[in-house]
Amino acid sequence: MAVPSNILFRAYQRIIHSLAFYPTLIAIGFFLLCLLTMAVEYQPWMMSLKGNFDLGLVRNADNARLILGTLVAGILSLMVFSFSMVMVVLNNAAASLSPRVIPGLVSSKGHQKTLGIYLGSILYALLLITTIEQGNSDRVPSLGVLITLVLGITCLGLFVHFIRSISQSIQVEHILSNLYSASLEKLDACGDGPASRDAAPPWPDDREWVTVHAQRNGYFKELNVKEVNTLLRRHQVRMTVLAHRGFFVSEGHPLFRLERPQDDAVCQLLLDCFDFFIEEYASSHYFFGCRQMSEIAVKALSPGINDPGTAIKTVDLLSVQLSRRLALSERDFASLPDEPPRLCYQELSLDQLLLQLLGPIRAYGAADVSVLVSLLQAFKNLLHRPASLQQRADLLRHARSVRDTAERHLSERREREEINDFIARINRTLQGTDQPLMPLQVTSEAP
Repeated sequence: MAVPSNILFRAYQRIIHSLAFYPTLIAIGFFLLCLLTMAVEYQPWMMSLKGNFDLGLVRNADNARLILGTLVAGILSLMVFSFSMVMVVLNNAAASLSPRVIPGLVSSKGHQKTLGIYLGSILYALLLITTIEQGNSDRVPSLGVLITLVLGITCLGLFVHFIRSISQSIQVEHILSNLYSASLEKLDACGDGPASRDAAPPWPDDREWVTVHAQRNGYFKELNVKEVNTLLRRHQVRMTVLAHRGFFVSEGHPLFRLERPQDDAVCQLLLDCFDFFIEEYASSHYFFGCRQMSEIAVKALSPGINDPGTAIKTVDLLSVQLSRRLALSERDFASLPDEPPRLCYQELSLDQLLLQLLGPIRAYGAADVSVLVSLLQAFKNLLHRPASLQQRADLLRHARSVRDTAERHLSERREREEINDFIARINRTLQGTDQPLMPLQVTSEAP
């Protein structure tokens, strides 16, 4: 049976990324503001204050209704146009970038807040109109009409800002920059915590621990860490999560291991802490943002778009993120304030990460020497970073894959010379224990 904290956790994950989240909150705020305005509108002290300040206050009921009706119609038109622009951006993003970036664009807080102010202003004006009595000039909500005028002017300014923001949101550089910043922030957060390779706490060999299998199908995206830690501390047991975030888990797949056997009730409570959903948000885990960037690069290399410059820029940004990943442990830990961690995640190894992120770019850019050169440049830069022997071996393994791809797909002499130049640069960075890369054959009979 699902515990209330897990139900709230899953609801929270879906609500905060919904397009209606901020608009609903802001509309409720404007509703309360309207109630407050109507409560003080006809108080004796407010009537005296309005009598002393006549500037901008409407005294006629018909004029008040006309002004409010005009503002409602105008703001409603702005809101419809703004929603239409959002749909255009999402359609273009899915067609020219990647469908995976759509959840991030939908959950943009700036767009949600702008639409929320539109909606709240309309709600405020409509509620105010209902308080105006026809032909009664003694009960005119002049303060409320003044506030509505200010909201209308604010909506005009927000509309200009919204057009500027939406024009930036459709640019691939802007989307890449946002994904890069979000992923880098998550990587830096991991580096400051126990996931750092130098600060990683000791963890016992868990291969003989009790394995618990998944009972649901879906993409594992989130885990209610607070509830899991509570259960683990209560039963004095440690746990290793086997499924990688973002990967599909089928029913019966090994999901996590426990240090000691536990009864079915405890296992069911732990299973209920896992959340499975389709969308990927770069703010949840660095791998999601990196994978979205990789898919943008692959889409840019498609014949319909043919934009290798975007792919090269993406490789450069991914190399920076991968350099931060070199400093992290293969395990991520959920720290506890007063004792060693009890929850451990199995992160993707560097070899798997390179295959997932740079492998598709290498495959789809196999015939473009500039893309292959950018990949070799990325591996050269990563080899300059402090890394373990296994990490250096993984980097060289994928650099050889780029070299083999160039051997199969590049036939021009000049292109092969350029590849050999970067192979020589990589070999100069190698240590004595590393096996150098073999250069390509540069002959007139090149395949």
